Amino acid sequence: MPSLANPLMYLNLGGEMLYVLRQRLEAQHIRSDKAIKVLDDVTIGLLNPNLLSIVTQESHFISLSWLRSTMENIALSSIMKLDNDSMNKLFDLMTMMVKYQLTAATGPREIILITLNHIDSFREIISSTNAHQCVTLVHEMVINFYSKFTFNEIWQARNDCLNELSCINVRVSILLKLGIQNEDTTFNITMNNYNEKFIERQSELGDLKLLDKTCEGYNVGSLKLFGDRVTLLGRNIYSSNFNNMIKTSRCIPKNHEKFSKNQEMKTESGMLAVQLGTDEESSAISRPFSLNLFINDTEMNLNTNNDSNSDKNLEVSENEAVKDSDEIKSNKNYRDKLNKVCGDFIESDNVDNGQLNLLQLLDEAE
Repeated sequence: MPSLANPLMYLNLGGEMLYVLRQRLEAQHIRSDKAIKVLDDVTIGLLNPNLLSIVTQESHFISLSWLRSTMENIALSSIMKLDNDSMNKLFDLMTMMVKYQLTAATGPREIILITLNHIDSFREIISSTNAHQCVTLVHEMVINFYSKFTFNEIWQARNDCLNELSCINVRVSILLKLGIQNEDTTFNITMNNYNEKFIERQSELGDLKLLDKTCEGYNVGSLKLFGDRVTLLGRNIYSSNFNNMIKTSRCIPKNHEKFSKNQEMKTESGMLAVQLGTDEESSAISRPFSLNLFINDTEMNLNTNNDSNSDKNLEVSENEAVKDSDEIKSNKNYRDKLNKVCGDFIESDNVDNGQLNLLQLLDEAE
């Protein structure tokens, strides 16, 4: 039987990585065409069918070291450069956010809704219409995958994830600022807009499944493609209006769909201008650049007991000494590493010319 914890770890960590990268691209005023390309490339990397096959079919819990290496290869497969220190900080931040979300979750249904919030972010961030279709398939894959298991089994997967993350204890300034985290890295569970009370009702609910409708009042939060997830866990905590989201009513699904379509139109129109050559600087899209993840932004600052020398990050500059051609080769090397990682898990007779059709993967999850 496949490990239920693997898709939770992979998709939620991937969503958090996109949140951080998006915030840093905006904060450092990276040109919109480059920002679009980075977010598109990273999202497409996360949706790699071979990687999805690994996380949905592997029977053993995938190690954190594999996840970190894979996320690094995905992040660096675009035109972006991150030094090792920045990548370490990025992964610590991703894991602490997921650790908080899983700790704060009140039941197995909310675990799935958290994951859907992250999948929703893929759709909102990426500009490619084809990639939007892939996100839709991934959404369906998650529902089909977890609907086969009981709430007790999903809850145990959550506990398995937390057990794996127990060794990571980092203070995150934005969590401290919101009163969500204590100085000793433990969490204060303060967001109560969603509460399944699963622990109190586990004997009643434990044997139910995700799509069962036998328990009245328990189906809070929509599992539909553009549904209202209700829970704020898994939403973008770096968003400027996150505090307002805590205080105001939830988004209406139609508004959510309209927002997604508007984002798609905006990003695609920008990419179209580049493709048509109407952007005067379109030739510079593929030029690599360095992204400084955590500099002069206290809300993004990571604090550890040994962080006196951990604030050295790459300066954002497009005029560094390294030649662009060498960096492009480096980015390609990371893409090659991703393919190799997939090859280490998937036998050649299970893969058609090195690729796995996402529709086929969806069928296998059913």
